Amino acid sequence: MDNIRLLIVEDDQVWMKCISEYIEQEEDILVVKKASTEEDALQISELDVDVVLLDLSLSEDEEDLGGLRIANQLYEQGIKKIIMLTSWDEPEIILEAFDNGATNYINKSSYRDIPKAIREAYYDKISIHSDVSSVLLKELKLERKTRVLTPTEREVFKLKEEGLNKVQIAEKLFKSVETIKKQLQMIKKKMNNI
Repeated sequence: MDNIRLLIVEDDQVWMKCISEYIEQEEDILVVKKASTEEDALQISELDVDVVLLDLSLSEDEEDLGGLRIANQLYEQGIKKIIMLTSWDEPEIILEAFDNGATNYINKSSYRDIPKAIREAYYDKISIHSDVSSVLLKELKLERKTRVLTPTEREVFKLKEEGLNKVQIAEKLFKSVETIKKQLQMIKKKMNNI
């Protein structure tokens, strides 16, 4: 049986050492490359690696989510099996990771699940990790519910979900409060018929 060739992208050297040693205990997974910067991570070809384990934040600046850029670029290069490994658990960031090519997303506290996730990615039998399944399920339900809305109604609905009131929505969309009120009534009617 061939080994699963893994690229680990992690800027924290202690984490890199720990996670590498943990994964290298698996007989069927071989860490073929370790990268700690965006530049190093992108010096890989789809011919060299089967799965990528990618940290979301790769710099001193915690707000710089370079892992999203790397995931997108690797995906564009043909590397389609990317697992995000991170401590971030904000729904918007999780969704953005999947938008950028991630096939799974695991919180660092769930590191014991990494070998299984690597195998699943390799064999195209991905089961979304429980760390993010509720976020994805909620987004799927919302998407399915709002598909009956027009693009304009979706925009109004999204602003309402963000907590804006009728006056704020009207100001933001340059519409009258009465128009927004009617649109919200139509949205409620459409969505209650589902």
